[in-house]
Amino acid sequence: MTDRAKLFCTGACAALLLSGCSGGTSRGTPALPASGNATARHGWISPLAKKMKLLYVTDYTASIVLIYKQGATGAGPVGEIVNGIDQPQGNAVDKSGTLYVANEGNNTVTEYTLGSTDPSVTLSTNISRPLDVSVDSTGIVYVMDSSAGQILEFKPGSTSPDATVTISHPVDAVNAKNNDLYVTYNASSAGHVAVCKPLATTCTDLGISVGLAQGIAIDLHGHLLVGDVYGQVIDIYKRGATTPFRTISVHYEQPSKLALDKKDATLYMADPANFAVDLFNYKAGTLASSFTFGSADELEGVALAPGQKPGK
Repeated sequence: MTDRAKLFCTGACAALLLSGCSGGTSRGTPALPASGNATARHGWISPLAKKMKLLYVTDYTASIVLIYKQGATGAGPVGEIVNGIDQPQGNAVDKSGTLYVANEGNNTVTEYTLGSTDPSVTLSTNISRPLDVSVDSTGIVYVMDSSAGQILEFKPGSTSPDATVTISHPVDAVNAKNNDLYVTYNASSAGHVAVCKPLATTCTDLGISVGLAQGIAIDLHGHLLVGDVYGQVIDIYKRGATTPFRTISVHYEQPSKLALDKKDATLYMADPANFAVDLFNYKAGTLASSFTFGSADELEGVALAPGQKPGK
């Protein structure tokens, strides 16, 4: 079980996540064939991938970033990245298509320009076991450093943090259209959400409280999606609200990381407790499909290229 899963995890949550570590619930979804094993190729991207809408999935167990065509669940990856990758957690893609990966295993964030399998930039200063990364439209990189209880903010070109926020166990984050950072964090045995201005040194709690907060996303209407591991739901909040106006059930699943496609049609959810990525019909709130990679690979992060531009 990763550090992300262990945060404040007791009782029913522990039973849920431990069941995932022994195989989770039965989905009837076969693992990809042995030909999809990344270790034999040491990083590759199909030439066709440059013309595709892509889904990046971080595989914590095998230290790989798997690259899929958006919406595809059975054909296997069209690419993979292993160079610089070490127990990857969250990931993000900026407006130019550059991929950012938070590597818990080697305390770095690595950046990959579109189509590359080698990192163009590696951030490491003051980073310790990062759980997620986000990047705003100006290129500021935000690193969720949960073990140190802080958010590190790097301006474009900086190799040392330009600002630091002290916050209890930050887990996941997403930037809104106005570049504000929304972050899930866990304190006092409960999950919360805060909003931070770019390069701020403090954040404002939004008054949202859940059992154990993990994945977070913002839809095209500016609604906030928050994954609650204890509640086994994704709560959806209108702007400024502290009570969800709708929920998506993720029974016996771990809503670890969330991403919406460009039209809010499909919600992608990393579910490391069941070694899977789930695709939901976002409007209906129903599970559309699911896929795995290996029989016990913890898939921790999902990021889309291109993704939607959240908020109005």
